[in-house]
Amino acid sequence: MVRYYGFYSNKSRGLRLKNGLVRPGDEPLENDVEVEIIDVSEYEPKRIPSKTWRECIKKIWEVDPLECPNCGGEMKIISFITEASVIKQILQNLNLWAERLSRDPPEWELSYADNSFVREPFDDGWEYSAPLYSA
Repeated sequence: MVRYYGFYSNKSRGLRLKNGLVRPGDEPLENDVEVEIIDVSEYEPKRIPSKTWRECIKKIWEVDPLECPNCGGEMKIISFITEASVIKQILQNLNLWAERLSRDPPEWELSYADNSFVREPFDDGWEYSAPLYSA
């Protein structure tokens, strides 16, 4: 299905036909319509403020990220820290930094290694019919 918008839409073609315009560039045969040209060079639309990250977190997780967990007062943002070395140093000073320990890959249980587990069908309430294959 093809949908036409703008100049080629049904409404636009019907209006052109009603006004006597059959092809692009034709002059109207009758009912000359005066078109008012509006100067929009100085128009500035109202800016809709975007939601802050705080409002988004409050809406989604229902938790205020700037509420103090101890006293419930409002916290202030002092700075944004983006450097990994500074973050590591701060967390080490607070004894919250933990190095990742390397580990061996997981050991497979024998039941998974030799494919000895059993798959049993179960009724999920949906009717099942064999698929129809065309030959």
